[in-house]
Formats: sequence, structure tokens, C-alpha cells
Amino acid sequence: MDSQPSHITEDEAALYDRQIRLWGLEAQQHGIRGLSNEICKNLVLAGVGSITIIDHNVVAIEDLGAQFLITEQDVGKNRALASADRVRHLNPRVVVKTDTNDIREKPEEFFMNFDLICLTDSDLDTMVGLDPWAFFIIIRVRKTPKPNKDEPEIERIMKCEEYVSLEAALSKNDWNQIPEKKLKKVSYVLWGVLILWKFQQEENRLPINNEDDIRKLKSLRDSLITSNGIKVSTISDEFLVMLSLNARAELSPVCAIMGGLLAQDILNALSRRELPINNLFIYNGHVGK
Repeated sequence: MDSQPSHITEDEAALYDRQIRLWGLEAQQHGIRGLSNEICKNLVLAGVGSITIIDHNVVAIEDLGAQFLITEQDVGKNRALASADRVRHLNPRVVVKTDTNDIREKPEEFFMNFDLICLTDSDLDTMVGLDPWAFFIIIRVRKTPKPNKDEPEIERIMKCEEYVSLEAALSKNDWNQIPEKKLKKVSYVLWGVLILWKFQQEENRLPINNEDDIRKLKSLRDSLITSNGIKVSTISDEFLVMLSLNARAELSPVCAIMGGLLAQDILNALSRRELPINNLFIYNGHVGK
């Protein structure tokens, strides 16, 4: 998302009155698949200054299930180009740009043009490679009482908040030091995500439901457990089969939930008024245990 001028017109103030009151004027100006559709929708409707959609892939039949920015007529077209016009129609005041090149081939200076980068459906190496660009400048609000006045004085303090890198978070190897009772509170889906990322890293693709891939998933599970010195009974063979069946699937309700949460966190970062989530957020959309 690119930076925009530091003023808005009266018409824009009226149009975005609710959003400005919610997270402030500064946030209002800063500025593809099913999940990315939802993120784009929420950010554009919120009125960010501009947004750039980067995708070198083409629309496939499978994409039609959970996406609302493309149609059957777009199959075979570049995803970014196919969805851009419909994104613009959501809010003509937002500048929507497209880039059909592979983000993995972009030079470092390319990312200096943006206030914030959001990756979806990316492989682990790409996420780790772009992680050094992930930092936030946060304005924390502190209220102090005014002498002889009922209302407190609001003091804004600029602070640079550095987050642990994704690579550092994934290198955690002291799980065996965590009490078993506390470890049980860690979602078993986390282990599934780590296994999927490792599979994708080694095979350069996501798994499918066949004997070879399930055997590979079991091997990665056993390696994960052994290397961390933990016992995770929830990573059952049945769970690994479910991973192979759902690794490529997208469900519209899940995309809506995750897209809304992620877009709100992006707005928190751009507004510099609230701290984004400083952790791994995992949503378990599987019904049942």
C-alpha cells in the first residue's frame, strides 16, 4: 500500500466519516485468492490511499469456488488483472494498481515503495525472505490527568515496535521445557501448519491425498516431534490425511473470517494507534475435535 497526500476533501471526509472517527485521519490516508479477495475488499472499503495487487498466476477453475472478484470468463487470465476492475468498483476513490511479476523475483528496493506488505498463499521461503521488511511504527496513547480539569490530557508517544522475525519464531526448540498441561493449550493446527510448510519447502508444492504424500507427511511429523523432544498425540494419521485433503481448499466463510481479522490488523498497523497481533494467529475451521 502506497503513501498518499496528507489532506482530504470535504466529500471524502463525509464518505469516510465513520472510519475516520474509528481509527483517525492518518490511517484513512495511508495507505488473490479467496483470502486476498476478502482482505482487498475490507481495505478498499475502508478507504486506504492505494493498494497494489501482485500476482503472477493465472485464474484456474478451482479459484472460482471461494472468490467473488473473478468470474468463469476470467479463467486463463492473470489473477491480479482479472480482479483489479472489480476491486476499483468497490471504492473508486482508492487507487488500485497491479503487478503481474513474481514477487519472489523483486529486488529489495521494490519493497521500499510500500507502507505495508501483506502476503497470502506464500511459501515459507518467500515469507522468511520478506520478513525483514515487517516492522511497525506505533503511536501509543497515554492519558494523564490535567490539573484542575475533569478530562485527561492525551499524550501521543512515538515508538518503534520490533517484532520477532518469522524465522526466529519457527526456530523455537524448547517445547520440551513447557509443562505438558500448558502445551496442551497450543492448537494442534500449529503443528499441521509447520508440517505443511516443511512439505512445501522440500517438494515445492502442497500435498495431495495419495500414499506417497501421506507417507511424507508422517515422516515430517515424526521428525518434528523428535527434533523438539515432545509428544503430540493430536498429530494423528487421520489428521495428516485431512491435511492432504484440505491443503489446497478454500471456504468462503473461513476466508471472510480470516480476511476480516487480517484487514483489521493491517489497519491497526497503518493507523499507528493500535498494536497488531504479536504472535501466530491460527484459526481452526474444522468442525469437531
